[in-house]
Amino acid sequence: MNNVPAIIGKSALLAVFGLVSSCQPVTDTTQQRQLALELNWQQQAVSCQTFITVADQQWQLQSLRMYLSDFSLNQQPLMLADTPWQQSRLALLGTDCQDNSNWQLQFAEPLAAGELSFTLGLPFELNHQNPLTAPSPLNHSDMFWSWQLGYKFLRLDLQGPQQGFAFHLGSTGCQSASVLRPPAAPCKAPNTFNVTLDYQPGQSLQLDLALLLQQIKLASDNSCMSDSLQAACRQLFTNLAQPNLWQLVSSNE
Repeated sequence: MNNVPAIIGKSALLAVFGLVSSCQPVTDTTQQRQLALELNWQQQAVSCQTFITVADQQWQLQSLRMYLSDFSLNQQPLMLADTPWQQSRLALLGTDCQDNSNWQLQFAEPLAAGELSFTLGLPFELNHQNPLTAPSPLNHSDMFWSWQLGYKFLRLDLQGPQQGFAFHLGSTGCQSASVLRPPAAPCKAPNTFNVTLDYQPGQSLQLDLALLLQQIKLASDNSCMSDSLQAACRQLFTNLAQPNLWQLVSSNE
């Protein structure tokens, strides 16, 4: 009976220890496996409800969707988790402003600090599938041109007071027997863009829409469907290659 107080004391100590332990943060958190994408216009967040002013006219986002692929960290392949918006090598991000939105990348393993790289666009071997049978997220018909040309890597649609503007990025110069046949060899102009950034845990990925549309006249007759002979497309391709178009920023910024 003399041992009862000691046993009770140990039990109480274990209970307190368990309570404290349960309050400790989990080291392998879900957040460390996720990377949010944010869309900005002149350092302000942009959504489908936002109006942006260009040349004294107000424009509103109708759609911004993009395929990002082939992620790596410190030059080692970085696999994505399988979700309705992702496969291991690619993800569909953005919104069609019709309740179909995804602004979050989910990785199969926790992200560590280092050199994060990815591609805007799809590799040739994944770019010319049938969207009617392809697994998600390659089954979105609004992001597809034809078997010959493949997918739209980026689809931007804006609406102004009297007209719209569109920029649809994809491969061109793709050779096949018809638009209903995939090419056997890579397209002459893949029109993919590689991005490399220094990542620290807890950061978000930002895309600057103002830099993307820099020096672009927003008008329906100036829309770009990836024709390199068009001046607007050449400028947009130049803008896509800017090193500061994409940034990694702390989530509290």
